[in-house]
Amino acid sequence: MIRVAVAVLVTLVTTLSIAPAARGSVPEVVAIGDSYMAGVGAGDYTVTDDCRRSAASYAADAARRTASALVDESCPGARIPQVLAQAGKVPATADTVLVQVGGNDAGFSAIAFACLLPFGANCLDQIAQSRASLPAIGEGLREIGAVVRTRSPGAQVVFAGYPRLLASPGACASTPLGSLLDAAEVRAINALQAGLDRTIAAAARASGATYVDWPRAVDRHSLCSSDPWFVTLEPREDALHPTAKAYAAMGRSIAPLLRR
Repeated sequence: MIRVAVAVLVTLVTTLSIAPAARGSVPEVVAIGDSYMAGVGAGDYTVTDDCRRSAASYAADAARRTASALVDESCPGARIPQVLAQAGKVPATADTVLVQVGGNDAGFSAIAFACLLPFGANCLDQIAQSRASLPAIGEGLREIGAVVRTRSPGAQVVFAGYPRLLASPGACASTPLGSLLDAAEVRAINALQAGLDRTIAAAARASGATYVDWPRAVDRHSLCSSDPWFVTLEPREDALHPTAKAYAAMGRSIAPLLRR
């Protein structure tokens, strides 16, 4: 009888120790990442812990559409080490964790400086340097996925790629960007971005997460279109980021993924 009681007690303790955290009636969405997750470019900002976040970010938009509670840990300028720290704050009760990072690690800002400013470094050389960083970015993304899984084993994890800033070289040639970027540079930038998105998608698969790309509607409104859904070069703090229209399109796209 004593042995049976001990066995029951051990089973009960073990079960309690591994039971997932109870989730509330309102779905909880956690956003971690960089400026594209924070909604830079959309306006309507608040600043918390020196991080500027928009109420029109795609995470906020998707949360509103699904009546979910949003915990936003994202921060403009964040690289993988900072997002690892954000991942360490994911609560055990999270239903969905949205992750967007890698652009800063790939040197997007350095590419913009090199390719769009006449006194910058060589554009194609900078792109080549950024391309060499992709394997390390993939490793960091997998580490983020592992931390999130440890923090909230039952959560759905969603990794997002980046929207396409530039259309084909021909489309860009007839815009103001055509005087700043030649066809080879546009192709190289697009190839780098495609490579980064493939890296993010591979890390998502390795982490047991879902990968999502930005909707085609956003691609059709690139910086080279007649109706861009991106901030061009002004205001400088929002430059080369999606506008509220683009974030809303992404919010609509990912809303069905949010777990209820």
